Amino acid sequence: MNWERVVAVYALVVGVSILGLWVVLVQTEQVGALRTEPFSMFTHLVAEGLTAVALLGAGIGLVRQTDWARPLSLVAFGMLLYTVINSAGYYAQLGEIAAMMVFSGLAFTTVVVLGWALMDVRQKTSRASW
Repeated sequence: MNWERVVAVYALVVGVSILGLWVVLVQTEQVGALRTEPFSMFTHLVAEGLTAVALLGAGIGLVRQTDWARPLSLVAFGMLLYTVINSAGYYAQLGEIAAMMVFSGLAFTTVVVLGWALMDVRQKTSRASW
């Protein structure tokens, strides 16, 4: 199996999903915190947007097999891991178990994909030093 391709596809799918989710939620006015906590929600949206952009950049770079994509993918997956753990906790606190389980599953999947990305970077680095 081509792990780099799996990592790239995961990065692209999750990056598009994050952007799509937030566009839909904001457009349909389902983000009440924009009115009640505008600064907090704005910074949250910026962080999620940067995570999505980093994932998309890493995914595109991995598909194109660029040198900068591997390190970017590690940063992007670190950002993603933070956001899905944070989201799981947010929904757990609200008592929304289904959403918490979805984000917990994403956290687990992200750890696995991050492990593949780390192994790939390590293998590429080991081969390059010979």
